[in-house]
Amino acid sequence: MASPVPSLAQLWSNKVFDHGDLLENINLPLLVLTSSFAAILLSTIFSKGNKSAVDGCEPAPRMWQWEPFLGLGTVVSQVRALRGDYYLDWLRQLHAGRPKTFALRFFGTRWIYSTEPEILKAVYATNFKDFGVEPIRRNSKITMPFADKGVNTTDGEDWNFSRVLIKPFFERDVYHNTDRIKPFADRFLDLFAKDGETFDVMTLLQRWFLDINTDFIFGESLHSLTDPTRIKFAMNMVTALRGARLRAQSHRFLWAFNWNWWLTAVDEIHEFINGHIRATFAEMDERDRKRSKGMELGPERTDLLWIMAGEMRGDEEGLRSQVCLIIVPTNDTTSVLISNCIWYLARYPDAWAKLRREVLALGKDASLTFDVLRNMTYLNGVINETHRLIPNNVTQVRACLSDSTLPLGGGRTGQAPLRVRKGDIVSVTKTVMYRDPDHWGADAEEFRPERFDGLRGTWGFLPYGGGPRRCPAQMMVQTEACYMLARMAREFTRLEARDPEPYRAVMRIGPSNRNGVKIAVYK
Repeated sequence: MASPVPSLAQLWSNKVFDHGDLLENINLPLLVLTSSFAAILLSTIFSKGNKSAVDGCEPAPRMWQWEPFLGLGTVVSQVRALRGDYYLDWLRQLHAGRPKTFALRFFGTRWIYSTEPEILKAVYATNFKDFGVEPIRRNSKITMPFADKGVNTTDGEDWNFSRVLIKPFFERDVYHNTDRIKPFADRFLDLFAKDGETFDVMTLLQRWFLDINTDFIFGESLHSLTDPTRIKFAMNMVTALRGARLRAQSHRFLWAFNWNWWLTAVDEIHEFINGHIRATFAEMDERDRKRSKGMELGPERTDLLWIMAGEMRGDEEGLRSQVCLIIVPTNDTTSVLISNCIWYLARYPDAWAKLRREVLALGKDASLTFDVLRNMTYLNGVINETHRLIPNNVTQVRACLSDSTLPLGGGRTGQAPLRVRKGDIVSVTKTVMYRDPDHWGADAEEFRPERFDGLRGTWGFLPYGGGPRRCPAQMMVQTEACYMLARMAREFTRLEARDPEPYRAVMRIGPSNRNGVKIAVYK
């Protein structure tokens, strides 16, 4: 039977995590006073970021704002869009009718918005050393006290340390092993509703991923599929992610909001992870004791926490920060990607039928190995097309760490080089770029997995990022998504959508559907 547990998106919309309207919690008098003072300061330096008479550079076209110093109108409209779950529409409206690259003020900082693949290439790779994330994540304190240093919040040596710390677990031997997915997939499919009954598959996918992810990281699954009461940890992660998004958009005025609802979730996440870290350190101490006495040790753990703890022995707070910045963001990645794939497949029966034919052509009992899954053209096309229409990373935001030059974006035509200054923010809006008819054709708004047949890699489509900061878990995520969709296609002849509403994105780190993914299946 299908689980009665509601989707996390529903829980949010039903205000299980209600924290009140952020706009109503603002300390308005103090905000206005601070804004006025900042506007006076900024007015003396406002033109500095737009002077670009270097190497033929020209300034980017500037978006008109009724308050041009802090850009508070833009700030307020964005917060409302996030709170009202229409942030993707807000981004599309922001770009509508404007050049592909333009500048605006946001909390007094110059932001360069773009949908140009060449600008994405510059910040990802060509000019990699000139751009980073630490000023807008760690230094702005938006992640504190949830986490401090980690692979998602730092640059330079700290980032390199975090990257090296986790990279061994995303190597070929790990993502090649599809056998580790099978028991979790079996339990997931066992919980599907009977033929024709409506259920929310997004809820089950959230629990499935929580189980497989905790097993991967801690060496011990949470088993939330068999015990739905354990979903509380997943609820806390949803709250943490949504809070992180809101804090990122209001980073200079964090003091103006009430964050108690977020801090409560953070405390409970810390309690859960601290328990695993302390147990791991204690187990290491016990192995050291046995080793010193020449006693038999037994097999050593091979989970990610064990490996990380060996490199950060005794640093509980630092290790917790690293783990938090892996387990919570990844909670969104795979389960939401598969949910979004199913959302589309349920609305495109021909696509489901084509996917099923490709899977059945392998043979009923054929092993779904990494190599088999990688070579399934249509299956991978379904995943890529879903990435394109609902990207997990809606925007790619980087802070300019030193003066730099972007290859284009300047001038009226947008084809002149563009000078960016230290402190500027460059934001490439993937959710608009991935639907640009200039890149994708007149049917860019349509779900058509065939468009990826024979399509080579391009800077215009990077679902897992590019350059040195490319997601190390890319192959693992793609393999898990392929495996789960292939198992479903093998099991069910028909997939039906049971929710007529359009997709309405609830923003955490990435988007998920506010109404969940209500479907019915038939064997």
